[in-house]
Amino acid sequence: MSNASLEATVDPAQVQGWITTLGKEPSAAVPLLQAVQRAFGYLPRKAMDLIVENTDINASQLFGVATFYAQFRLDPVGRNLIKVCHGTACHVQGADRLNTSLRHVLGITDESEDTASNGSYTVEDVACIGCCSLAPVMLIGEQAFPNLKGADAQRHLVKHAKTVSEILPGKDGGENPKSKENKS
Repeated sequence: MSNASLEATVDPAQVQGWITTLGKEPSAAVPLLQAVQRAFGYLPRKAMDLIVENTDINASQLFGVATFYAQFRLDPVGRNLIKVCHGTACHVQGADRLNTSLRHVLGITDESEDTASNGSYTVEDVACIGCCSLAPVMLIGEQAFPNLKGADAQRHLVKHAKTVSEILPGKDGGENPKSKENKS
């Protein structure tokens, strides 16, 4: 998917406000990046360039911090975020199958991509959600869905998409294949 369609509009005054509040020294790199990510859901290049231009943090330091910590994203996220737990319990119980199933419905075929082509959803792997006894688990927004199989994940995603009026660009038009059979 082209990330250009999801690029954030960065207000230089907003970035300058964070710099004024959080500081210009290299030790402010993490708090500054956290402020940017909170505002935009990822780290837009424009915001990072403004931080480098207006602080004592050089580009190498800032990019190093941004790529070292898993909490930071360099690419835009979809309007809705799906987190799939890949902690030990979830991994053993089939978290990879959840990813495959969700990616199918979202039409994400390129392994290097994680966001649907229309920007509706981003699938993100996380280390642990903290629901190990309910493995495997995914979150859509703040709602947890436990004890899933691939088809369950698809059904929850389709239901969520209908609730928030999103279009799923996947190969089967965003419908669970079983639901098509039931319509016949």
